[in-house]
Amino acid sequence: MFNNHYRKPVITRFLGVLLAAILMIGSAFAEGNDTFFAQFDGITWSFCSGAGAWSTDLTILPDGSFSGDYHDSDMGDTSEAYPNGTIYVCSFSGKLSLVEQLDENSWKLHVDELTYTEPNGKEVIEDGVKYIYTDVYGLSLGDEMTLYKPGTPVDSFTDEMKFFAHAFDLTDLPGWYFYSVKNNSGFEGFPVTPDLSAANTDNQDVSMGNPWEVMTAEELQKTIGIMFHAPQGADKTAYRWFAAASLAEMQFIMNGEDYTFRAQPVALDVGEMPDISGLYFTWENEEPVTVAGFNGLIRQAKTETGDTVECVLWYDNTTGTMHSLSVLASDVDGLDLAAVAEQIVLPAVE
Repeated sequence: MFNNHYRKPVITRFLGVLLAAILMIGSAFAEGNDTFFAQFDGITWSFCSGAGAWSTDLTILPDGSFSGDYHDSDMGDTSEAYPNGTIYVCSFSGKLSLVEQLDENSWKLHVDELTYTEPNGKEVIEDGVKYIYTDVYGLSLGDEMTLYKPGTPVDSFTDEMKFFAHAFDLTDLPGWYFYSVKNNSGFEGFPVTPDLSAANTDNQDVSMGNPWEVMTAEELQKTIGIMFHAPQGADKTAYRWFAAASLAEMQFIMNGEDYTFRAQPVALDVGEMPDISGLYFTWENEEPVTVAGFNGLIRQAKTETGDTVECVLWYDNTTGTMHSLSVLASDVDGLDLAAVAEQIVLPAVE
């Protein structure tokens, strides 16, 4: 029979060794966690569809903490007190943790913390705009998301995953990307342009930067080599250039609705009509249309919120330029999108 006098030191030593091992494992995991998130320092993550004036943007620090902003514009919601429209906004912060590596291309992340700077529902009117504070779109406390590294094949991705990664026409991811099944949201990572000086020439793991370059109207037209105009009544116009795809983009708001115009020089065979709109919906009500004398195609789709996306495509075979014009609207009845498109590409009338 064993004496309790001898058993207690043995059990105590065993518990001490076990506790030390647990602390060592926890410490090692925490260090690995910090090392893992450190590689995203300087990256901006963006969740947006390309249809509508909304996006969720955030940055992740080396310790896994993050902060960001969400905005969604509704310029049609006005009154005498706020004639310039309504914008839903929030600023948020929180913390991510690394759960596990799933395979050579992906990791599971967990949202441990999520807080807001302003309470949900708070309203403020400034400069004729009503700001309504709301929850962030695309993130939630306790959510688990899957992170994919650049080069991950997208053949196993769902259509929703490809949509938010803007990867329908790609075989591999061009950059970092994480996706939430719970929120049906995908965040693309756009690092700051890396330093390619001599001190950094040995860095072989250079990620892709944001491909869109903001320009003025004059700079963009000079770059693409064609003339176009914001239609009469357009407001809050923005111009961008995607050099790798030779793709010009103009976004504007007109009559409270969000429009996106794109132009891309490309040689096409007769009858070809590639979709350069960047929108991936289940299109319906497709019909032929004429824009500025050129054959085109117009079609519609419904979003998950019940709004309508209408898109017109046409090819100018005199300049060799493919065009698209899309609009996100609550109601498109009475809208002649082809006529709006002609205002953009026809010479301006003095």
